[in-house]
Amino acid sequence: MKKLITLFCIISIFLSTNSLAFAKVKKTEINKYEYINMPFWQKYNDKILINHLDTIYKNNYDLKIAAYNIEESDKIVKLSLSEELPHIAFDGYIGRTLTASDEKFGSVLIPDYAQYHYLLPLTLNYEVDLWGKNRLRTKGTKKLLEMQQQDERGLYITLTSNFAINYFNLIKTDKLIEIQDNLILTQEKIYDLMTKRYENGLATQNEVLSEDKNLTYLKEEKNNLLEKRDVLLNQLNVFLSDRSFSEIERSSYDSASPNINIPETIDFDIVEKRPDVVKSNLKLEKAGYDVKISKRDVLPSFTITGNLGYNAYQLGHLFGSHTGLAGIGVIPYLDIFSGGRKVNMIKLMKSRYNKSFEEYNKNILTAAQDVNDALFSAKTAKRNYELSDSRFKIQNKDTSLIIRKEEIGTANIIDTLVKQEELMMAEKLAVSSRINEIISTINLYKAAGGVDVFKNFDENL
Repeated sequence: MKKLITLFCIISIFLSTNSLAFAKVKKTEINKYEYINMPFWQKYNDKILINHLDTIYKNNYDLKIAAYNIEESDKIVKLSLSEELPHIAFDGYIGRTLTASDEKFGSVLIPDYAQYHYLLPLTLNYEVDLWGKNRLRTKGTKKLLEMQQQDERGLYITLTSNFAINYFNLIKTDKLIEIQDNLILTQEKIYDLMTKRYENGLATQNEVLSEDKNLTYLKEEKNNLLEKRDVLLNQLNVFLSDRSFSEIERSSYDSASPNINIPETIDFDIVEKRPDVVKSNLKLEKAGYDVKISKRDVLPSFTITGNLGYNAYQLGHLFGSHTGLAGIGVIPYLDIFSGGRKVNMIKLMKSRYNKSFEEYNKNILTAAQDVNDALFSAKTAKRNYELSDSRFKIQNKDTSLIIRKEEIGTANIIDTLVKQEELMMAEKLAVSSRINEIISTINLYKAAGGVDVFKNFDENL
């Protein structure tokens, strides 16, 4: 009876001690909606864009797959934790040795031996984690879960940024098609007027053909814009996980009014918050755990084993007081010779740690370069838009002058139409430059790992 009580006490201690381990590896609940960083996207003053990002959060298949990857990793952590806990199992046996030849036990002879045997024990096995080796394994597995979470966070940043880039490209394409339609109408007027001039002997055939050729170029360019719009629509529907490939609601170019200003400098400490850099740091920590585990594998291990149950040779006596079965013991184990496997394992883990350390340093450097490149591109896009806008305003004044000349009879209608075409061409460049500036801010946001490095215009006043 004392043995039974002792064994039960040991089991209780094991379970209560390791229940604390469950609490340590319990997964922290994360509000994944924060990965989208909606306050940043609200700076673009586009409610339709915000609604689309909400739809992506709810419906995107890539994000759902990433969520299942997190769930799988969480289960792997719990599987690792189960190796820290005692294993209790029922390992019973009920059988009969059939009548056979005589059995002899020393000087005792049993003729025609046959026997029933009922063995109903609970067995316990627990490797005592004296060196903390199993605990380190669980911590290392948890680092893998955290790495998976950083992959998911990076996916949110990439998906939302790429969607917004395509969204604004679609807005730009809509505006360019609108301008292109006006260009085609204007060019058709020029072609018709030039044809009439030719018929009246006031223009050459080459001039007519030249205007006809320009008209075909404009129509071809419109076809390319229409194709680009269809491609963008298809891509945006995939982001939204819309199988119907329906029309995408979007704002107009004229309503685009982002409230952001490109900073002059950026604190490059933010690169340490990028998902890929955080993941590299976690990988380095995991490699450190692996080195410690490989060193502790050299030490001896101790396994507590025990059983508790009943052992009888007659069914009627199975649960009798004299058939109780109880036992407990400790099994020490130490490798004396393993062909250098454990020593080489230590060297291998150290090599992986050094490799992870260098990868971490490289990722920080690469991340800093990405942010620096994106910042420079954003500044360049801003300057290009300012120049394009200035050129458009100058062209607008030039067009106004030719219109006044036509009114007073010093210019003809074809001259006016040509200037209007030049104005629309300048407008197309200004539209492209403006959207490119907006997209450059999104690229900078993405390079910064989803950190808002921008200031509102009103903050600079």
